[in-house]
Amino acid sequence: MNKDTDEQTSSLTPRPSLSDIPLSQLVLAFIVFLIAIKGIAYFLSAFFSTAENGSSVSFPLIFLVLIQNLLILIIVRHFLLQKYSLGWHNLGLVRTSANWCYRAALLTLPLVIIVGIVNSTVTQLISSDFVNPQLEMLAPQGFKWDAYILTMIATGIIAPFAEEIVFRGVILGWLDQKLGKYLAILISSFLFGSTHGIPALIPALTVAGIAFSLIVYKSQSLWPAIILHSGFNMFMTTALYYALSQGVNLPGAS
Repeated sequence: MNKDTDEQTSSLTPRPSLSDIPLSQLVLAFIVFLIAIKGIAYFLSAFFSTAENGSSVSFPLIFLVLIQNLLILIIVRHFLLQKYSLGWHNLGLVRTSANWCYRAALLTLPLVIIVGIVNSTVTQLISSDFVNPQLEMLAPQGFKWDAYILTMIATGIIAPFAEEIVFRGVILGWLDQKLGKYLAILISSFLFGSTHGIPALIPALTVAGIAFSLIVYKSQSLWPAIILHSGFNMFMTTALYYALSQGVNLPGAS
């Protein structure tokens, strides 16, 4: 009898979900997240501005990016998951099929083209000169193989994992339960584009965020979005370093 009663009681007890997180706590975690990424970005900018010509910045870059993303995961774990009895599976880190991983990889090139068109259109519409400080942070000394490989690791593996956990795992998941699918996609994607700190890139990055969100809904897992995000970043990083190797003056570099 006791066993049956316990089973009935546990079945009636609501399972923890992202909707249990109060808005105030989510906003607080997001503010701490912004402080973490902006703080690391400040150190990156300070380092690059004082680095001597010819000195390698690749290892400091990947080290600081690693610290940045570890801080992000700690924030998510401490402020949200642990406090509200949630697990990483609540954020979408669940098994998915190889087919969805394959689809995510194939969608990389179409997404790059679409985002490129949006970014090109916005760049032509804005009257002031477009400056992208990330170009100098990613490749401050032009093309170097060690810089390329380590930047690929930083932007193509480390960053997409943490960013997808925050924007698609936490924010999209929470907004979906509070506001519904479509508002969740729009708001989380706009926040994703805005937090990169470059106003001219917000429309293009918002489009990328929408693509990442849609594949999460379709696959019911965060992993395809991580793969697509990773492929997108790797493609853009490769294009950047290839252009540098050809001596191209990149638009947006100050």
